[in-house]
Amino acid sequence: MPVSIVTARTRPRLSSLAASTVLSVVVGLAPIAANAESSLALHAETALEPIGATTFDEAGRAIGRSSFEAWTEDDGSHRMRVTMGTDDGGRNVSQAVLAPIAGGLAGAPSTDDLTLRVLEERSQSTTADGRQLPLLVIDHRAGRVSCYDEGEPSSGGRHVEIEGDDRVVNVPMQLLFAPLVSGERDAVRFQIAACDEGPVLHDMIAVRGKTRARAGRKVVEIEYGPDFGEAVAWLASRLLPSFSFWFDADSGAYLGHRMPLHRKGPEITLVRQGLTPPEIGID
Repeated sequence: MPVSIVTARTRPRLSSLAASTVLSVVVGLAPIAANAESSLALHAETALEPIGATTFDEAGRAIGRSSFEAWTEDDGSHRMRVTMGTDDGGRNVSQAVLAPIAGGLAGAPSTDDLTLRVLEERSQSTTADGRQLPLLVIDHRAGRVSCYDEGEPSSGGRHVEIEGDDRVVNVPMQLLFAPLVSGERDAVRFQIAACDEGPVLHDMIAVRGKTRARAGRKVVEIEYGPDFGEAVAWLASRLLPSFSFWFDADSGAYLGHRMPLHRKGPEITLVRQGLTPPEIGID
């Protein structure tokens, strides 16, 4: 579950998008006031919990272990860390810091459920041969995305400002997808940050895919890929290569997701511990 100015909006190469975390939460999506650090409020109906996962390659072979950790700091902030790994040494570690929003959201259930704002996200990958890729830092409070080639903020780096509403989500990505899982929305638009030749922001769209009966449960697939605007968004989502998350359609629980381990590959699939790819609808 973690710098010179470059163009903030580009057409993405799908292999360049960063990996994200795995959560087992059900959330609502709502805007925050314009002067907030992030334009998104994430409503979690259940506490963030640790999750173990198996890493599979494109042929469906188990090739490693991955994990999600979550904890609360003394200051009340919530932290999550996902470690995606393969047995050959490839690795991605992504982290996020979230803060509860005082008073929650208007219209949100009057319970102890969490309403969270993302403050910071970090991600760094290591290739199988041990080479460390740039550290990606999304500072929502400063409204800036940074890439540090030496892996440390003290090394300088390259930056790009987040223009307009901050809808960047790299790590707690499935907090955005819960309205799709529940059927409340047909599509969710957001941005992903990545380090390519420098920091870039990619416009993305996520849509609800098919629901299938698998291993005694209903599994819904959420697909996401490049967003080319209202006119072609749905068509593009059906025709272009995309990444996917899988959820239990009834409980909203995370079951797995597929994406590159890092921007230069390989593509991997994480499946919740105790399950196999066919059991979540990957044949």
